[in-house]
Amino acid sequence: MKTLLHVILLASSLGYAGFLEDFKNERRFGAGVSAGGPLSSLGMEIEFNLEPEISIAGGLGTGGSYSTLAVKGRYFLLGDQVSPYFLMGIARWWSDGTSERDIGPSVLKNIFLEGADPRSGFSVWTLYPGIGVQFIHDSGFSLYLEAHYFFKIPNFANGTYAGMGASWFF
Repeated sequence: MKTLLHVILLASSLGYAGFLEDFKNERRFGAGVSAGGPLSSLGMEIEFNLEPEISIAGGLGTGGSYSTLAVKGRYFLLGDQVSPYFLMGIARWWSDGTSERDIGPSVLKNIFLEGADPRSGFSVWTLYPGIGVQFIHDSGFSLYLEAHYFFKIPNFANGTYAGMGASWFF
């Protein structure tokens, strides 16, 4: 975590916001894939840049034996092509029942389900703040890494998880 903070601080001190500000004003929509994070094992996301510094994103994903849905807002500290950011989101992980007893990630299995049997189905809602860093190439290709701290609604059981993704902005 300390290393991620150092990377974010270094990235925010590199370059200027000119390229990304112009880029995000011209290419407001993005679509891509994610692994880990609020969409669990694999997900598809869409993103809309409201302002150069502010975007909203949403997606659907899967944990293999369950489904996921997430919406998040991000505030960017614009750099040249690399921007650290803060985020806040809400996610739902659910299943009507699965044949698997041992599901991942461990934050779902060990903290949010608290020993409950996932074979009978579950629905977990979470709020999550996070930090991340995004690289955008002038062709429209984007990569990001995020660290999240999930809070289960309503009892605030909590745990960490990380994710990454790739998008194309058009």
